[in-house]
Amino acid sequence: MKRKPTLNAEYQDLVSQAKSMFNLSQDEMNEIIIQVKKFDPKGTGYVGKHEVDDVLRDLKLLDNDKLINKFNEELKIMNAKFLDLKQICDLYCKLKQYQQQLNEEETITQEYIDAFCALGGQLDKSGFVLKSTIIETIRKEFELNFDLDQILGEHGIQLDFDEFCQLFENAGDDAKSLLTSISLSKRNQNDFIVRYKDFEKWEKSVI
Repeated sequence: MKRKPTLNAEYQDLVSQAKSMFNLSQDEMNEIIIQVKKFDPKGTGYVGKHEVDDVLRDLKLLDNDKLINKFNEELKIMNAKFLDLKQICDLYCKLKQYQQQLNEEETITQEYIDAFCALGGQLDKSGFVLKSTIIETIRKEFELNFDLDQILGEHGIQLDFDEFCQLFENAGDDAKSLLTSISLSKRNQNDFIVRYKDFEKWEKSVI
């Protein structure tokens, strides 16, 4: 029975340093090593720059144009024909962080679009949402009697998509509960489920 090949001591030390330097989990480090070894079977600790993209693609970090552009920018900065394991881990961490950022931005944007549509706007972000519709929705869902028009007073009769987004951005994090609830109602076609305490905080932060 053949023994499973092990990493030599020098390469293992390089792996340990990279893992510690970039605060990687053991699973992440193992997966990186598996992909790197495809292009570095002898365990030299280096991979050619024209092969690094294959390593990161197999790690699911080059699956759209924005990530590819980010990768090319970072690779240009490194300006090396061969990258060592630490540099590959550095690229891995930067691309993973950027991928998470893109995913968060996509989720937030979709929430704005869903809420905008639920209140009368269009899916392509065209059209308008009436200020009266926002006020009516809040009154209906919260049964509040204070002057909601004061909150939206600086806006005109209707808001386009950018103005709609800006309203919630300016209101702070507490307003996001309302936005998320409107968004979910659009996706699920259910009644709004919004917490009064979140809107109450929003009211205080805006007026």
